[in-house]
Amino acid sequence: MKILITGASCALGKNLISELLKTEQFSVRLLEHRSPVRKENCEIFQGGLQDIDSLGTACSEVDTVVHLAALTHSFSRKEYFKINEEGTKNLINACKEKNVRRFIFVSSAAASEEGGDYGVSKLRGEELIQKSGLDWVILRPSEVYGLEMEEGIGKLVAWVEKFPIIPVIGDGSYFLSPVSVNDVVQVMAEILSNDSIQKETLNLCGPEKMTMNELIDRLAQIQKVQIKKIYLPIWFVKVGIGVLSIFKSSIAFADQIPRLLCRKDQSIDKTQAILPYHPRKIEEGLLFLQSKTQPI
Repeated sequence: MKILITGASCALGKNLISELLKTEQFSVRLLEHRSPVRKENCEIFQGGLQDIDSLGTACSEVDTVVHLAALTHSFSRKEYFKINEEGTKNLINACKEKNVRRFIFVSSAAASEEGGDYGVSKLRGEELIQKSGLDWVILRPSEVYGLEMEEGIGKLVAWVEKFPIIPVIGDGSYFLSPVSVNDVVQVMAEILSNDSIQKETLNLCGPEKMTMNELIDRLAQIQKVQIKKIYLPIWFVKVGIGVLSIFKSSIAFADQIPRLLCRKDQSIDKTQAILPYHPRKIEEGLLFLQSKTQPI
């Protein structure tokens, strides 16, 4: 089976490629945009979601597209929709032109009208795929942590380990569902192997929901450190990000606030009814990660 992966240079993409190359079942082609992808035993095609010709070339003789490419941080609202909506539409058209049979879209648990510009742009991408006529599967991962996952939960894990004071946006009562990247890529490989899974939107969340406060406490307990949480009013964070945006600072983006605070469907009941999906609790996931990163 020949697979094209867009966004292959992202951390999730790199982990997925490593998982797929463990078996000879898949022939992997990568769409390389700005960041180089150094993976042996993969075809490398140059191009981007706005380059119609390169998309057509990359999709030629492909069975399945795994669409990971997305704009996740931007100062411009228009750019989110240009890449995440219009770019997805361009890729869908290339798939239809080249008779690609299956389309796996990696969306987000924050894909909703409440999820800020990023969340809305991913939701619009989902809607395009559902109307495409292709055999599609939409995956909604929550907060993914693991090898090379240096943002989000990965950054929080490092902060708890290094710093005695952890800033918390708002009162910390919003819910998260951390999931190991190993669990995510394993179930993605299972989906790619199972053609019978079609026209399904599946959540790839962890086995537990917890508030930000509970997560920080759990991480401190796992790492056996003492920390203190400092609560930052949402209005204060917005003002701070607004000031940073004037100077085009990439420390934080306004869109990250609604993405973090929005309500999310974190139930994995449907996913587990269709697939053998048994994600690790965060303690087990971090222990597994530690075993992978320790020198032999």
